[in-house]
Amino acid sequence: MVKKVLLILCVIFSLSIQLKAAEPSQAATNLKPGTITCNSAQLTWTSGNGAWRLVLVKEAAAVDATPADGSSYSANANFGSGGQLGTGNFAVFNNITNSVIVTNLKVNTTYHVTVFEHDGTGPDYLTSKTATVSFTTHKLTVAFTHKGTNDSCEKSNKITFTNTSTKSANFGWVKYTWIYGDGSQDTGLNATHTYVKGGNFTVNLVASPALNCLDIATTPKAIFIVPRPVSKPFEKANDTVQCFDGHVFRFDDNTQLAKIPKCAYIRTWFFNDQDSATIPNPTKSYLAPGRYRIHYKSETLYDNKQTGCTDTANMWVKVVASPSSGVWVNDSIQCLAGNIFDFDNKFPGLVSFKWDLGGGSTAVTKTVSKSFPSVGDYPIIHEATSVDGCSGKDTIIVKVKPNVDPAFTGLPATACQGGPAIMLSPKTTGGIFKGETFTGNSFYPTKTGKVTIKYVVQDQNCPDSSSADITITPKPILNLGKDTTLCDGASTDIIVSIPGTVLWNDGSTANIKTVSLPGTYGAVVDNAGCKASDSINIKVNVSPSISLPMDTVLCSGSMVKLVAPFLPNTTIKWSTGSSDTVIYVSAAGTYSCTVTNACGSATDDVTVNLMMGDCDLFIPTAFTPNGDNRNESFKIFGRGAVPILFLVYNRWGDKVFDSHEKNVYEWDGYYMNDVCQEGIYTFIYRYELKTGDRVRRKTISGTIMLMR
Repeated sequence: MVKKVLLILCVIFSLSIQLKAAEPSQAATNLKPGTITCNSAQLTWTSGNGAWRLVLVKEAAAVDATPADGSSYSANANFGSGGQLGTGNFAVFNNITNSVIVTNLKVNTTYHVTVFEHDGTGPDYLTSKTATVSFTTHKLTVAFTHKGTNDSCEKSNKITFTNTSTKSANFGWVKYTWIYGDGSQDTGLNATHTYVKGGNFTVNLVASPALNCLDIATTPKAIFIVPRPVSKPFEKANDTVQCFDGHVFRFDDNTQLAKIPKCAYIRTWFFNDQDSATIPNPTKSYLAPGRYRIHYKSETLYDNKQTGCTDTANMWVKVVASPSSGVWVNDSIQCLAGNIFDFDNKFPGLVSFKWDLGGGSTAVTKTVSKSFPSVGDYPIIHEATSVDGCSGKDTIIVKVKPNVDPAFTGLPATACQGGPAIMLSPKTTGGIFKGETFTGNSFYPTKTGKVTIKYVVQDQNCPDSSSADITITPKPILNLGKDTTLCDGASTDIIVSIPGTVLWNDGSTANIKTVSLPGTYGAVVDNAGCKASDSINIKVNVSPSISLPMDTVLCSGSMVKLVAPFLPNTTIKWSTGSSDTVIYVSAAGTYSCTVTNACGSATDDVTVNLMMGDCDLFIPTAFTPNGDNRNESFKIFGRGAVPILFLVYNRWGDKVFDSHEKNVYEWDGYYMNDVCQEGIYTFIYRYELKTGDRVRRKTISGTIMLMR
């Protein structure tokens, strides 16, 4: 077989020598990277028409060297180990196939590839046509951080792991596995974990597939979880129930803690809010019988420092009361009258009793009674034994106190409602009266009917009370009626309609009094000592009437006085709104007045018309002072007008008459005793009009013809 192979090779070699070597004319095509990892890459291509291929790879830059004809280059797929052309151009393949896996590459680094075809014997290289490509290796950096809560104690801790790994963009899917170091693990991008035991734990994060990248990250420092103690307190002699007399509890513990370097524990015994101990073996006695809880807390120390990792446990102890402590007495302080003391020991589970009641009186029963003949303090001694072997002896003091007298005097059988206070006299002072209105010991009869008065003496030891009844007669109510007015001589009857004797303020005693005169009439009714009084005011009046003047006419500027009659206790209402007795009217209209009193009302009216102009005066137009005794002087006439000024002037304005000089209001036609000429003269006339108590002043002027 070997001979046949050697023969074939010889034939091939001889044929290759005979064939003239030639440069390829067709370059490789479809050069592309296949599987890329963090430190390797697979390259494939379609071969040209050369017999062999030389593949050059350069880091970070394009291949910048070409092979020389006639030169053969050693190739090695381990980048950097093959022949180097120029600078950094390494031969990674020189063979007849069409693929190569390049190794020894850097992470996250770009590499450039060129494929040269050659004939394999010369060799003669095709350098004018090549296949090129570039690729970048993958990157995967596995890393994480962790953070714990403030509680790093066993079982209650919570550690959060955050994945900070990075990878190249086209790296693909990665599975992350968290290995916690305590025998458990999880998968996922991030994780949380609680350690159920204490110790130091190294955590690893593993990534897969890693594509030849570093696929694991480890905590630089182990996570320390503080071990938690398991509290186990106990009473040394297992004597958790003891008799009260001379009892002492002695405590110890078997607390468990994982054996971790630098870890130890401390303990605290809590007997109550104010009593605790930190020593390993405390003792405790209690001031009173009862069931008591001991709260025990252990805490882990690390390097002699408190960690806050604690565990607690409770245990109970019981102090059995002294059997004599169950002594009961119905009332340890009693009054002398009818005292009887009942004694018992209510402590459960007693097997023997002994009572020393004083004066040689004893008993061995569970219950016993005793009365004492006089006031004083009496010691009672009692001994008892319980079924659990506890025995005790105790002494109680009972007291016999004197009685008080709660009686009182001064309460009559009956009293009148609203009558004077009734002074009561108690035999023992310092008590309190109850049952009605009291001020001190004074009783005020306000309610009616049977009333029970009770006197209570609040003695500290022997309080007592007494009571008595009194009948309160209702207070009579006298009503003589409302004040009234009798009209036009009428009379009325004032009637007393309640029982009792009557006494009027005029001394009369009849139940009915007929009155017709004004005045205040009062009566007092006495019904068995209960008195009532009332009074009534009687007024007399007449029915009102009014008569206003006949309808009248007023001159312009004049007024008329209207008067309403005055009657006592009578109101006046004019149509003008006035309530006065007198009004003055100066305007036309109908005026009415209504007068009203308790006897009725009356109304009258008057119509006032108004005449325009001065109708108060009569003024002549001429006079003839010629001695014929007819119309000899100029005089103005008026109704009720009182002249106060009269002046006459001639046509030149000379005053020819002045009433102040003559003291008369009549001109005779002379001036300074000379006859005045005929002609027209001007006059001024001033007068007053009095209406009622009102005075009106007016001035007029005009002309008069003097004729002879």
